Amino acid sequence: MASTSTPNQRHSRVNGTRSHRSNTIQQRSPDREEFTAQEVVMTDELRSHHTNTGNKLLNQYEFMHKLGRGQHGEVFVAIDAKKNIEVAIKAVKRKNPKIDRMQQFRKKNLPSSPHTPVTENLSSTEHKIRKEIAIMKKCRHPHVVQLLEVIDDRLSEKIYMVMEYLAGGEIKWRTTSDEPALRVDQTRRICRDVILGLEYLHHQGIIHRDIKPANLLWSADRRMVKIADFGVSHFSYAQQTHLQSDTRDPILMDDSDLSKFAGTPMFLAPEILSDTTESTATDLDQLATATTTGTSTTLTKKKQPITKAIDIWAFGVTLYALLFGKLPFNAEGEYQIYSVIRTEDWDVPETMGCDHIP
Repeated sequence: MASTSTPNQRHSRVNGTRSHRSNTIQQRSPDREEFTAQEVVMTDELRSHHTNTGNKLLNQYEFMHKLGRGQHGEVFVAIDAKKNIEVAIKAVKRKNPKIDRMQQFRKKNLPSSPHTPVTENLSSTEHKIRKEIAIMKKCRHPHVVQLLEVIDDRLSEKIYMVMEYLAGGEIKWRTTSDEPALRVDQTRRICRDVILGLEYLHHQGIIHRDIKPANLLWSADRRMVKIADFGVSHFSYAQQTHLQSDTRDPILMDDSDLSKFAGTPMFLAPEILSDTTESTATDLDQLATATTTGTSTTLTKKKQPITKAIDIWAFGVTLYALLFGKLPFNAEGEYQIYSVIRTEDWDVPETMGCDHIP
């Protein structure tokens, strides 16, 4: 067992009802000087029951309410009864039969990679979870959401990721009337924090791949912004500038996920879309020749390498959204937006922010 505490210690809880504890719950909103990195606790035993108020209790964590739901799982706000603080818990199913079948079909059609065999014993969904965990375990920075504990009981159908809770929520960047919701000075502070967080991630060899306002979270007092959601992130040994002795995690050596799209369409960089919106004349001639002669051919297009530059582009789109309350590129459908991003320029409004600074 890899946990740093005994089962009795891990599963103890503070006496009293939820209403009693709620008066003293700490909402950690550390300033930069107060940030302290913590080792991620790995727990392989799960105990589940309910409190006398009806709330679900997993080990020492009392689930309070649901924050959101994604493709693979749900996120809850919970109370750590040992530390008396609020945390966010991401509960993810190990297997998603529909998605796993799709990934296995796709995997059979991918070119072979020297790194893929290390994860063949895992389902695609579980591999994705473990890769996210491995990446987050590397992140210890005041502007990156910190993973605190992983509860991975092999008898449970779910893996639980316990993270620090950012009570300020995601950044709201536009009003209901599509106007900027932030002042320019607020945007400046947000960008400072995001740049520091991105610089750290790239220094570690981590490409986030989904930078956007929804993945930037405020602390409770709105004095700090942190980068969240590493579900599609990638770790690159080649781009790592900070050498570490523990980097050779097998789960991170599988680069097959770089062969597929990841991210949010409006924030994708042009180089990611280079093979989705056009074919060259040579390609078309090759296809025409194969069709008329009855031969078969496979059109392989050289993809641009996935680098940290895609995060910088997505950050630029995010900055535009924060300043102007709208996105720089618009189209009716997903493939139309791909073409617009690659071929069209963007307009710059006359004023910035809700304070209308020229």
